[in-house]
Amino acid sequence: MGDKLLAEPGEIAGLGKLVADIGDDASKAAKFAGEQCMPADWLQGPIIDQLISPVKGAATATQLRMAEIANATTSTGTELNKAAWMYHDRDQKNYLALNQNTFNGPVAAGTPVDADTEVQGSTAAYVSPAEYPKSKAFELQEPQSNKEDTVALIGEVAPILGEVNESIKSITRTAGNEIDPLGKCLEPIPGNWSEVRRIGEAYKAAGNGMEACGDNLEAGLKKVDPHWNGKAALSFNDWANRQIAAMRWEGPVGRIISDVLGVVADEIRQAVKTILTKLWDILNDQIKFTSIEGIFKTIARKIPVVGQVYEIVNLGIKIFDIVKKAIDLVVEIQKLVDQVKKLLEYIKDPVGKLKEGAEQKLKETIAPFTEKLEKASKATAVATDISKIAQVDSTLNRPKESYEVGSGGQPWEDA
Repeated sequence: MGDKLLAEPGEIAGLGKLVADIGDDASKAAKFAGEQCMPADWLQGPIIDQLISPVKGAATATQLRMAEIANATTSTGTELNKAAWMYHDRDQKNYLALNQNTFNGPVAAGTPVDADTEVQGSTAAYVSPAEYPKSKAFELQEPQSNKEDTVALIGEVAPILGEVNESIKSITRTAGNEIDPLGKCLEPIPGNWSEVRRIGEAYKAAGNGMEACGDNLEAGLKKVDPHWNGKAALSFNDWANRQIAAMRWEGPVGRIISDVLGVVADEIRQAVKTILTKLWDILNDQIKFTSIEGIFKTIARKIPVVGQVYEIVNLGIKIFDIVKKAIDLVVEIQKLVDQVKKLLEYIKDPVGKLKEGAEQKLKETIAPFTEKLEKASKATAVATDISKIAQVDSTLNRPKESYEVGSGGQPWEDA
């Protein structure tokens, strides 16, 4: 975009259509974030309860940021369509063509149109816009809610563990001292790991969608460059570059949140699986059965209703050892959750939390996840995304208003 005025209205109109479409996509991303990044109403449990408020806060902040971007972008599309009409008779350097195609409500017949002042109202679409296709497909794939739960995991570890547990509960209740090995061992462990993972996937989808908006806006900016020069063109160039940076910032944000929540989900699942395996091992060792047939009778012989209580006491001691192991696992999960909470606070309030020392803060927050991410071959991608998020001015300097081509004679001024 050069200094001397050049404005091809069909190109600017085509850009306007593209920008309006991008604004619509950004609005969809904002709506998606506000809905899909929220935790399910039923999400609860040890440790997980601590994530609910930070997740909600970050989701709301993300939705508001994206909505602000969307509104400014959509309005800019409208402004570019008006600009195309301003440049329709470029040599005239007036608003006649625009005003003749702007409807501002009932006007008395014969009312003169002022060519030097822009009429406010609804402007018709420009007659011959150039084609400005999107360079990237915009997608918002709703994450599949993986319904895997403890019951499914029990089936993976030992399909008859649930039946064994119910038999033990029934017999020991009759004996006057009910024992629920499964419930007791899993009590300290947070469940619902699939919902934790789904939330992360939703953040990634919303972020990637907004990042695609930035790529599409950049493609439009490059395409219009040879066709639009002057002061108004340079002003749009500045507006667009700031908006592109803001849109692209959301991509790595969503991916990092997805990565860390994915690790937390994996750790919860592995903790549950570890406890289930240990419980199965001691039950199988103590009760000696290999199939669901005769479970009740087998347990009844080992844990009689009257008399011998050794088996019950011994089982209780071993369960206590497993509970201690569960608590140790929870301590490790808690450390990760604390870092997730910190990351979500940064994303919720980048102005207050990341204005100074952003990259160092982010690296320290992600550090406990590094080993797990390296095993998943994600370390390099995560490091790249962290560097992008640390460029916090990308979001802080985003346009708070839509682009304005100018008033009076400004649209036709050389730079």
